[in-house]
Amino acid sequence: MNRCFVNLSYCIALVMIAAVITGCANVMPLSVKVQNADRKFEQAQGMTIRADTPENRKADLAKRKELYDTALAGYLEIIAQDPTGKYATYSHFQGAAIYKKRFEWDKATEHYQAIVDIAPSGFLGGRAKSGIADIRKNRQVIKDNRRTYQNHAPLSKDLAMRAKEATAPEDIELYNQQAEDSRDKAVRALYDEARAYQTLGNSEEAIKQFERVVTEFPEHRLAPQAQFQVGNIYFYELYDYIGGWPAYIKVIEKFPDSYEASDAETLLKETETTLTEIAQDQADIKKYTNQKALDYIQAGRKVLPSDLYVAGYADRIAQNFQNIGSGWVKMRNYPAAIAAYRKLAENLSYKKFHAADALFRIGDLYQKDGQYQRAIAAFEDMLTKAPESTWRDEAVYQQAVCFRAVREFEKAYESFKAYMSIDKEGKYYREAEQIVRQYDLDQDGDGFKFYVEQEAGTSDKDPNDNPDAKKQQAEEAQQGGM
Repeated sequence: MNRCFVNLSYCIALVMIAAVITGCANVMPLSVKVQNADRKFEQAQGMTIRADTPENRKADLAKRKELYDTALAGYLEIIAQDPTGKYATYSHFQGAAIYKKRFEWDKATEHYQAIVDIAPSGFLGGRAKSGIADIRKNRQVIKDNRRTYQNHAPLSKDLAMRAKEATAPEDIELYNQQAEDSRDKAVRALYDEARAYQTLGNSEEAIKQFERVVTEFPEHRLAPQAQFQVGNIYFYELYDYIGGWPAYIKVIEKFPDSYEASDAETLLKETETTLTEIAQDQADIKKYTNQKALDYIQAGRKVLPSDLYVAGYADRIAQNFQNIGSGWVKMRNYPAAIAAYRKLAENLSYKKFHAADALFRIGDLYQKDGQYQRAIAAFEDMLTKAPESTWRDEAVYQQAVCFRAVREFEKAYESFKAYMSIDKEGKYYREAEQIVRQYDLDQDGDGFKFYVEQEAGTSDKDPNDNPDAKKQQAEEAQQGGM
């Protein structure tokens, strides 16, 4: 049995025991369980951790942890119920993401390895291999750069002292040059260590190391870049605008002549405008929300979407939600943007045009963020709920693109053909036609079309390398191992 499954077995066993006790192990479809876990993951990912008071920060961190815990429990239950299925590989991938956020690199690696063991040639298999490599590489980068810093930071100070004590001009010049070289190595080591932490998703440690660059080496050319990176982490990774604002202000105040100071000033002006507009739209929604309907919801009573807002203001509310979503996209806060569009689609589901537009934009944002499987599900949701939408043709095509990205070539083939049948004058017709023609090829004449070979991971140029032969080899290998 593979090592990763042994290490994961304890957590999965606990989940299975809980499922048996509650009698819910097989009641809910796996697809629904994935959606439920994903919702919790998204809520946690999109949370803003308030930094205005220690109490608020502590409360927000606890809430985010609770959401991630719930999501992780859901993913582990899916893995336990279907250990080798496509939902299991996806759940392993999401589990690895959660463990990375907790800086539990070994557990993240175990989940990545589980994906590689189940489906090494698939889309997630490739990403899992990259995930393992990135963790190993960046942990080594951190280790190496920490050693470099520890060696060169004190050495640079020692050489600087020697330069002050020296009397001969050539000695002074030599010691100063050596001190500068050693200091440069120490600064770069700190900076590279911070970037490695940032790549691994350890935002807090990345901020700490970037701030050390600024504090310990304020005259170095990397100092303004490091301070700017602190602001970027707060804004675009933690979505903490209260914490990020003063970080950018420090760039302007400490390094007024730097390129980063000019960028920070422009960024803050644009951010102030965007966040103000978002707040105004949020206030507008609140103003026209039916308080009695909210009271009913809080009391556990069902409320029709049409009763949630003051009569006559539904179109205005829809526009507010669209503005909010667009604003969060400007801020590169995709989780918040998706949440706004989802709220529009749910709360104003009877406004078909607005709801369909929101559902499409959810899929579009997932696709742009490289979350192709979620994009596929989101486009499918739109096509199911709003098949008459003006976004229908675009959704079909983009869903096909996503299927191809995750190496589900048969579904991609069918989706590209579906697009061609419904949009013969569409802007993607020629691209879809070329792809379908390629997928229809059988270059080696073995009876298997190109897309079938692609899906199976076999060659379309070698008739002996085909899906049937591969299956037979796998069966023989299994029998030989018995």
